Amino acid sequence: MKKLISMALAVTMVLAMLAGCAAGGAAETTEAPTEVPTETSAAPQQLEGSVEDLLNQIIEKNPVEFAGGVIPVDLTDTSEEGLWALKAYTGLDSAEGLLEAAAYEPMMGSIAFSLVMVRLDEGTDARTVAQAMRSGIDTRKWICVEADQLMVCTCGDLVMLLMLNSDSGMTTQSFVEAFQAICTEQLGEGMEIQVY
Repeated sequence: MKKLISMALAVTMVLAMLAGCAAGGAAETTEAPTEVPTETSAAPQQLEGSVEDLLNQIIEKNPVEFAGGVIPVDLTDTSEEGLWALKAYTGLDSAEGLLEAAAYEPMMGSIAFSLVMVRLDEGTDARTVAQAMRSGIDTRKWICVEADQLMVCTCGDLVMLLMLNSDSGMTTQSFVEAFQAICTEQLGEGMEIQVY
C-alpha cells in the first residue's frame, strides 16, 4: 500500500511539473507587445565627392604656401604599420565606422600642418568620432615642430580634423570656413558645420 501511495505521489508530481513547463512554454510564445514608433533622426546629408576631392576643394578655397598633397589612408590595412598610419593621421585606434579617410600634408620640410577628413559609415555617430579624433591626435607628430592650433568639425557624414602651427600665418578658422562654404554650396544655406 505504501508503494502504491508513493507511486501515486510521484506521478502527481511529474504531472504537475509537466503542466508547469507547458504553461511556461505558452507564455514564451505569446505575441510581443506592439512597439510604439519612435521618432528617428534623419540620416546625415552627404557631400558629393571622395574625401580626397573634398580636401582638394578646401585647399582651392584656402590655398597654402607650401607644396602639399593628398595622402589616402588605407582603412583595410590592419598591420602594425597600417594602424600606426591610421593613428598618426586621424588620431583613431580603429577604422571601425569609417568608409574612407585621407590627409592633406606638406610633401617636404618641417611644417606643422595636417588637414584630415574621414567619411563615416551609416549609423556611426559623428560627434563621438570627432571627439575621439581630437583627443587621440598627436600635435607633435613631426620631428622638429608642433601644432599649436587644433580644430575638429563635422558636416553630415564627414569629420574634418585640422592642426597647424600659427607661426605659419595660417589659422584653423580659415580652413573651417572653406569647409563650411563647400557644405553650403552642396547642401544649402541651412547646413551648418559643428565644431568640437
